[in-house]
Amino acid sequence: MEEMYLRLLEATKALVNHIDTEHVFDKGVQTGRGAFDTSRSEEFDDLVEKAREAVDKMENGR
Repeated sequence: MEEMYLRLLEATKALVNHIDTEHVFDKGVQTGRGAFDTSRSEEFDDLVEKAREAVDKMENGR
């Protein structure tokens, strides 16, 4: 069972890192003449932050 948690922790860390380093967005709007504006919703930011906090708690044994 512990191996499954460690794999989940590593996958979550990798996902959060990817979101942070690759500037991942969950919203996009066509603004005209081919322009496309991307952003993050509050819900998406909250989920990423909760994942980041969970990783921190697991790594620091809290």
